[in-house]
Amino acid sequence: MLDRVSKALKTKSVSALVLLFACLLFVFILPAFEFPNTISILLFSVIIFLSAYAIGPKVTLIGIGAILLELATKTTDFVYLHYFAELVTNFFIIFIVGSVVRELMILKEVTIYTLVDAINGYLLLGIMFISLVAFCDLYIPGSYNASGESDMELVYYTFITLTTAGYGDVTPQLPIAQSLSMLIAVTGQFYVAVIVAILVGKYASRSNQ
Repeated sequence: MLDRVSKALKTKSVSALVLLFACLLFVFILPAFEFPNTISILLFSVIIFLSAYAIGPKVTLIGIGAILLELATKTTDFVYLHYFAELVTNFFIIFIVGSVVRELMILKEVTIYTLVDAINGYLLLGIMFISLVAFCDLYIPGSYNASGESDMELVYYTFITLTTAGYGDVTPQLPIAQSLSMLIAVTGQFYVAVIVAILVGKYASRSNQ
């Protein structure tokens, strides 16, 4: 059974679809229905592992290290370990998103799985910022005017900012949170601009040929 799963995940199309499903579940389903925190942690670990596994064995080992470091922070109140774990995890996700963009740049033609990879990169970017926003809200009280009654508020705020929709119902209140919101908005627009340019360029090149 495990051999079949491993062989299936080695297929890029299958691993991309599984990662997409995990990201959609993490972003849109878990926060909306208030599942236990342990399930969120488990699914986040799965997303990190799948992202790393799609790139290669060495990156998978780094991903497993990031997962273990994240889990270690859950068993201790040592805040500086939490800072370090967040830094490692977020840099790792940046690397993953960069790898997605690089893969898109070297592809010779656009397929449905190219679009899946692009969506995965965007959702991973959002998940990284969710982590930063939640960290800011937890350790710097008053960063946002969210009620704190649901995790969905910060997930919602992060993706609304990432898309630059900005409804204004949840807003950053402190300078560090405001700086983070600007970073989220600029990065989100930059990612979309780069991906659209790459996909249009590939499609136009294929059409001309």
